[in-house]
Amino acid sequence: MASPTTMPRCPRCQSEYGEGIGYCPLDGGPLLPMVLEGRYRLLSPLGEGGMGVVYLAEHMGLGKRVAVKVLRGELSRDDTFRQRFEQEAVAASQIGHEHIVDVTDLGRTPGGELYYVMELLKGQSLGAVLKQEHPLPLSRAVHILSQVCRALEAAHSRGIIHRDVTPQNVMVLSRGGKPDFVKVVDFGLSKLSHRPGKKLTETGAILGTADYVAPEQVKGGDVGAYTDVYSVGVLTYELVTGAPPFQADNTFATMLLHLEAPVEPPSLRVPELGLPPRLDALLLRALAKEPRERPSMAGFRAELEALVLGADSSEVTAERVTPTRMPRAVSPPPVHDAAPKRWRWAVVGGVLVALAVGAGLMGRGAPAPAVAPVARVEAPAPTPRPVVRARIPVVSVPSGATVRVGDRVLGVTPLELDASNGPWLFELEGHAPLTVERLPSNGRIEVSLKKLPAAPVSEPPASKLKKVRELKPNPFD
Repeated sequence: MASPTTMPRCPRCQSEYGEGIGYCPLDGGPLLPMVLEGRYRLLSPLGEGGMGVVYLAEHMGLGKRVAVKVLRGELSRDDTFRQRFEQEAVAASQIGHEHIVDVTDLGRTPGGELYYVMELLKGQSLGAVLKQEHPLPLSRAVHILSQVCRALEAAHSRGIIHRDVTPQNVMVLSRGGKPDFVKVVDFGLSKLSHRPGKKLTETGAILGTADYVAPEQVKGGDVGAYTDVYSVGVLTYELVTGAPPFQADNTFATMLLHLEAPVEPPSLRVPELGLPPRLDALLLRALAKEPRERPSMAGFRAELEALVLGADSSEVTAERVTPTRMPRAVSPPPVHDAAPKRWRWAVVGGVLVALAVGAGLMGRGAPAPAVAPVARVEAPAPTPRPVVRARIPVVSVPSGATVRVGDRVLGVTPLELDASNGPWLFELEGHAPLTVERLPSNGRIEVSLKKLPAAPVSEPPASKLKKVRELKPNPFD
C-alpha cells in the first residue's frame, strides 16, 4: 500500500503508522499514500466538502496526475448518498463538454468508500476570485458567465439539471495561455430527468446553497432548466455588484427573501459603477419568482453577451433599436409636381438615347438621323402613403409598472405608447412613483424605480420551512 521508504501517514493528525494499517484509528481517514484498485495512488488532500474529500493522485501506469473524490465512509453506506455520488460521476462523464469537469473512472477504496476520478484542475474557484477582486468588470464577468451558461446548456440538452450553481462550483483556469477558462464542477445535487427510478430528493426537501437557491427549490417543488437560470442570475448579480441579491442573518431568512422580496436592480445597488439598464432588465427577468417568466439559458447568455458587443443601452439610439424602432412619420410627395418631373425626365432620356444612336451611326460613316420629337408621357399620380403614427418604447426597472396619463391607465411596462401622450406617471407597489415630463432625445423612455425601505424580515419559525440540508459544493476552494 505504501513504499518501503514511506510510512503511512494520516493527513489530518499527521500520525504515522506501520505497514498493514490503511486508516487512522483516531480520525478514521485513509493513510497516505494509498493505492486504489492497483491504479491510483492518493498523494495528498486537495480539499474537503460535505460529501467527501478530493485528493491529488497519480495514475500508476501512465504517471499522470489526476484528482480523486472519495465519498465519506458513513455516506458510502447510505443508499441515497451512494446513488447521488454515482449520479454525479455519470452526469459529468455523459455531458462531455469542454467547460464541464471530465470524469474518467468510478470505483471503491479498500475500505469500501466510493470514489471517482476526474481531470486535475489547476486553478481556483470563482469564489476565491471574488474574495480577491469584487465586483468584476462587466466584460470579464460576461466572459466567465458565458462559459458557465454554455456548460449548463450542454447539461440541459441531456436532461441534467445542476441545481447548485455557485461560485465554489465554478473553477477558473488558464488554458492555452488564455486566462479565465471555466470548468463547472460538482454535479452532486444534479437531477437526471431522463433516468427513471427512485427519487433522490424527498418531497419538501431543500437542497442547494441558500444564497443561490431558486424559489421553487425553497418550496421543495419541481425543478428544471429554469432553476439553473435563476442561480446563474444570482451569480451574475454577485459578479457585477460584489454581493448576491439576497443575504440575511441566517439560512431561513435568506430563503424567505428568495420567496418574497423584490430584487433591487444592480444599477441601484452600485450606482457608482454605471451598469447598463439592459442588465437590470435581464437580471430582473432571470430572478423572477415564477419560473415561466425567466428566459432560457441560451436566451440569457445571448442577451448577456450583447452587453459587451457594443449593444449597451446607453449607446443605443432610436435608429439602432430594431425591435422597437420608432417609425418616422411619412408625408406624401406633392402630387401636382410629380407628373411634370416625370415628363421632363422622359424627354431628357429620349434625347440622350437618340444622340447615342446618332453618334453610333456617324461613327460608321452613316448620316445622322433626325431626332424625332418625344411625346409627352403622363405618369399616373402616386397613391398617397398613409402617415405612420410614431410609437415610443417604454420600459421600467423593475418591469410591471403601471403607466398613467392623468386618470387614464395606458398599460403595464414594457409597452409602446403614442409620442403625443405625456407626462407619464410610473407606479409600482413597493417603489416610489416617478413622473416623466417629456420624451427623451433618443426616442424611448427608460426609468429605474427606487425601492421603498422594506420592513425588517424576522426569522420565521422552524415549522414554516422544511429542514435545509446544505452540502458544501466544490472542495477545490
